[in-house]
Amino acid sequence: MNRPNPARLLLIDDHRIFNDALVSLLSTQPDLMICGQVFDAADALPAIQRTSPHLILLDINLHHSNGIDLGKTIMANFPAVRILMLTMYNQTRLMDESRRAGLHGYMLKEAKTADLLRGIRAVLANETHFVGELANKAAPIDDAFGDEFARRLNLSFREVEVVALVREGLNNEQIAARMHISVETVKTHRKNIHFKLGITKVTDLIQFALRHGI
Repeated sequence: MNRPNPARLLLIDDHRIFNDALVSLLSTQPDLMICGQVFDAADALPAIQRTSPHLILLDINLHHSNGIDLGKTIMANFPAVRILMLTMYNQTRLMDESRRAGLHGYMLKEAKTADLLRGIRAVLANETHFVGELANKAAPIDDAFGDEFARRLNLSFREVEVVALVREGLNNEQIAARMHISVETVKTHRKNIHFKLGITKVTDLIQFALRHGI
């Protein structure tokens, strides 16, 4: 769809470093304009009302919120807005859930810049863009990062990933770099994990990870 003015993009992602990096990347494109950044799901609807975006880039795992459910709410209130899920979770089930929810695309954060821009422009052109090779590369449905697994352990997707990275032997700084979040956020996740699991030592956390195949 041709527009006389740049398409307005709203970013909803509580990874502040990644959110800011997207702003830097997409602001170089003359046909795209970042009209706002949202770091908390509770601020999403007011931001949409205020900025009138054409397209929302939405993370699937927000603090205290499920991106797919938020996407449904957004579409119910703003049916003209296009939504592209941009996530780190290479899970076929999550992609299928996003499609069934009526979202317009699903891409991985590890996508190359050219592929991301192609996906954004496809969704803006009223097409859908669900990464075709995801199903071939995705982990099994009962993988440690599956939503069912995470719920069973009372952990979020992100907390499960932190546990896995701790098991690999990464320190807080390395985990932060791998997940594109701040060191303070990693510390908060680890504190919450220890509280939820009732453990106090890293060795206990590693044993937990090994026991559950994380």
